[in-house]
Amino acid sequence: MIDQGTGGNQRGDPGSELRRVDGRIMRGTREGPKPVANQWIVLHRVGADRAGPLDSTRTTSDGRFSVHYKTSGDTAAVYFVSTSYGGVAYFTSPLRGEVVSGDPATLTVFDTTSGPVKIAIGGRHVVIGEPQANGRRAIAEVYDLQNDSTVTLIARDSVTPVWSTHLPSSAVAFQLNTNGDIAAGAVGRSGNTVQLFAPLSPGIRQFAFTYELPADAFPLAVPVERATGVFELLVQEQTARVHATGTTLREMAPVNPDGRMFRRFLAQDVPANSIVNVDMPRAIGGARDSGYLVVAATLLAVMLAAAFVAFRRGRPRARFAGAQFAGPPFAAPVVETKSQRLLRELAMLDDTFERTGAGDDAARAQYQSERARLKSELSEVLAAERSRT
Repeated sequence: MIDQGTGGNQRGDPGSELRRVDGRIMRGTREGPKPVANQWIVLHRVGADRAGPLDSTRTTSDGRFSVHYKTSGDTAAVYFVSTSYGGVAYFTSPLRGEVVSGDPATLTVFDTTSGPVKIAIGGRHVVIGEPQANGRRAIAEVYDLQNDSTVTLIARDSVTPVWSTHLPSSAVAFQLNTNGDIAAGAVGRSGNTVQLFAPLSPGIRQFAFTYELPADAFPLAVPVERATGVFELLVQEQTARVHATGTTLREMAPVNPDGRMFRRFLAQDVPANSIVNVDMPRAIGGARDSGYLVVAATLLAVMLAAAFVAFRRGRPRARFAGAQFAGPPFAAPVVETKSQRLLRELAMLDDTFERTGAGDDAARAQYQSERARLKSELSEVLAAERSRT
């Protein structure tokens, strides 16, 4: 039983509710899922008032576990189960209801490898906005990275990424999209190379980022470095000239995900070394100052649509949040909120401390400091999210 004064059962709390989670830990293999015996699991509680591990246990010989717990305090608090396997932490969705069992309480873990594992590009989505007040155009890109193996790919070391791509040489203001599947700490940039260090477990991960390009970056040649299942281009500029070499790019019906019209171009089964060319008219008169926000909103809509399409095609897409998290391989598509990311960072911190730092005063002090920071940030985010509902 874990008790660090951060959660626990408060029997005097009139709003408490007795709950139970009956789950199972399975290891994904080519022959099918296999139970993981004697696997350590931790039940977590995260709320605006406090956060921390509540209880823990090990799985039985058939990979099963059962934990009883009581809710307490903040009624918006989230409860979930995590486990760590091969250095990667896995977690359930938030536990809802008096008894949670079956798929919502099942975690599928994977063996890890530093390679080689082929990471395919199921889809690439590029959004180009209109000029901003500074004359630059906001660009957003989403990659659907697909791991069709039964092992989680991890970085061999701190300088060797699991996957990389390139930005245009004139790109500035690079920023990772934190609504996606990857945490900022798992991404590096060296010149015009974007490097990904996050573990990639079986399934599909969305890797999304934004940057800006000056007017003289156009005409823009967008190289398709690797074979890509679906290439989608959204261009807000209605007079843009678009064509491709090495593939067939078709203009589809326009879309307006946020009330702004975007021309839409689509190509399928795009071979490596193809090029999509985009030319823009020179900006005349007053520049627009909302281009970045428009592209950001469109990016989120693209991510949701891409995740839905991947799910409908039957491709496994796991929940993933950050450099140390992976999830079950056949889950419905999820776009992670900031509160969910912070919640899982807290879970990883608690798990790591329980396994490695409990007897070290220095490690305990560092753990408590980092935990206080995450908890404070989470409280602010939860309050902001509740104010919008």
